[in-house]
Amino acid sequence: MTDLIIQVSKYLIIILMALYTLQCFTVFRQRDEEAKSYLFLRQNMLMFFMHFVAFMVLYLELAETTVLLFYGAQVLYLAAVLVLFGNLYRKASRLLINNMCMLTCIGFIMITRLSYEQSVKQFKIAVMSSVVALLIPVIIRRLRFITRMYWAYTLLGIGMLGLVAVAARSTYGAKLSFEIGGISVQPSEFVKIIFVFAIAGLLTHARDFRRIVIATALAALHVLILVVSKDLGSALIFFVTYLVMLFVSTRNPFYVLAGVLSGSLAAVGAYFLFGHVRVRVQAWKDPFKDYQGDGYQIGQSLFAISAGSWFGTGLCQGSPGAIPLAAQDMMFSAICEELGSIFGICLILVCMSCFIMFVNISMQLTNRYYRLVAVGLGTTYAVQTFLTVGGVIKLIPLTGVTLPLVSYGGSSMLSTLIMFAIVQGLYMLQRDEESRSEQKLMRETDAAGYRGGDEDYNGYYDQGYYGRDGGGYDGYGRDDGGYDGYGRDGGGYDGYGRDGGGYDGYGRDGGGYDGYSRDGAGYAEDGYAGAQEGYYEDDGYAGEDYGWEDSTGQEEGYYDSSGYAGPRYEYYSDDGADFPGDGYWDGEPDERPGKK
Repeated sequence: MTDLIIQVSKYLIIILMALYTLQCFTVFRQRDEEAKSYLFLRQNMLMFFMHFVAFMVLYLELAETTVLLFYGAQVLYLAAVLVLFGNLYRKASRLLINNMCMLTCIGFIMITRLSYEQSVKQFKIAVMSSVVALLIPVIIRRLRFITRMYWAYTLLGIGMLGLVAVAARSTYGAKLSFEIGGISVQPSEFVKIIFVFAIAGLLTHARDFRRIVIATALAALHVLILVVSKDLGSALIFFVTYLVMLFVSTRNPFYVLAGVLSGSLAAVGAYFLFGHVRVRVQAWKDPFKDYQGDGYQIGQSLFAISAGSWFGTGLCQGSPGAIPLAAQDMMFSAICEELGSIFGICLILVCMSCFIMFVNISMQLTNRYYRLVAVGLGTTYAVQTFLTVGGVIKLIPLTGVTLPLVSYGGSSMLSTLIMFAIVQGLYMLQRDEESRSEQKLMRETDAAGYRGGDEDYNGYYDQGYYGRDGGGYDGYGRDDGGYDGYGRDGGGYDGYGRDGGGYDGYGRDGGGYDGYSRDGAGYAEDGYAGAQEGYYEDDGYAGEDYGWEDSTGQEEGYYDSSGYAGPRYEYYSDDGADFPGDGYWDGEPDERPGKK
């Protein structure tokens, strides 16, 4: 029965992971906030269900009650992170929070499978790191002066790396960490963050080529110290991060091309200068040439991935412990062996969705410094993931870096959670600015006039209907400087009123007025006839004449007190004395003018 549960569980875990991954990308198509909330909730349910299935298998295999207690502690931790981040920072990116928890969850599962003691230690570090991460957005939002400390970041980063190169203990030929109170600390993991802040400040204030050269020289100094320390993985991360930030800052592809050429020449030089670089390159080219020696780690990694195939051997059914440093550098190989290559591909896609969100957030940021920081941190995360996965599948030589949030390592866990928290803080800063802009726009809109029956600054009323819209009123009120419906529209009236500077229907069209309306030039008390120029009187048109030509050669026509003196135009006088009911000139049929 246990074997059946284990075999079914491996397919169930793959399905749950695939569904979660799918929703990491379908969320970008959602526009409705409520639909997004349901999607994020489904992701949380899928994560907790997968976590339950995996620990059920671990319990069946290990038969230890402590595993169940450890599982319960992890559930409380993951739930607390989701609730605290979601409620304390309502403007935070839910997708980043979910992915952060999902990657941490996968790490808990696999490290527990490889070493229960290491898993407990990793869990404690994750809890403390999460507390620190919860404070980061507050620091970002409150202490904005940190954007002006880029020279301090530069000196601090170079100093820390220099200290590592001089005094750190050597691990597998590279100087990486210090031992402090029984805890191993790898400073380069934190210098990655400091480096991004320093370069963002240097490039933000680089107004000419000279400043760019200075920024490049300082970045190169970071990389050179790491190369001397034989920490080639971190050196490559720093190098690529700087090139991306340089391009985003300058938009000059020639700088990037020059950087790539320089980096290529430096890599060739490192191959001939450093023996450990030649060893790694030779092991990468043909790991089975020295399988029992330098090629053993990459060889075991390839065997593990091949054994797992698409669906994996099943949790606790493989031999990931045979891979050297499986929990640190080779975690992706262990995952592919027991959970399958499909699961591994989904894991890569989840990491890609994190990077996409980093870039998406950076594109929304209006502050240049913050934009460069978000791009730099996103690039750091993406390059580290690429180096880890590329190394274990023999795409590139092994570099000895961890898979963020998944591999065992306290410094890596803390630095990655801080990176996620910083990007969250920047995202919330942008949301704060958008909220302030919307509130400012609303205040400006209200300041231009009043709603609901009040008078606006132009002296118009909306008659209590609806409210003011864009400087006027809608509904039965003013709209764009006038009234619609039975009110004024565009400086005139429509319906039975004025339209476009005159009246239609029974009203004025042109420059006169209808019925009992008034123009500034005169009145028409009774008649419906319109005039294009002049004054209205009780009996019709008087005074000013208006020149035109009609079919009889009459050059001028005008109105007088008895009607129209001249042919061609149809009109009505006020008393009808000179016109019959058809409205034409009262005279012989052959003198009757044509219609207007």
